[in-house]
Amino acid sequence: MAKPVAPEPKKPYSAPKLTVYGTVRELTQKVGIHGKSDKGHTPRNSTHI
Repeated sequence: MAKPVAPEPKKPYSAPKLTVYGTVRELTQKVGIHGKSDKGHTPRNSTHI
């Protein structure tokens, strides 16, 4: 029979870190060279109905 393998020790707990990228208004403003808004796009000729 195979010898049982000892489990690796658990890593100590570390609290999650919050990263702030800006306000909702700043993140949803127009972006890019042509000023296209950051919104979804649905193609005109969709193959899935």
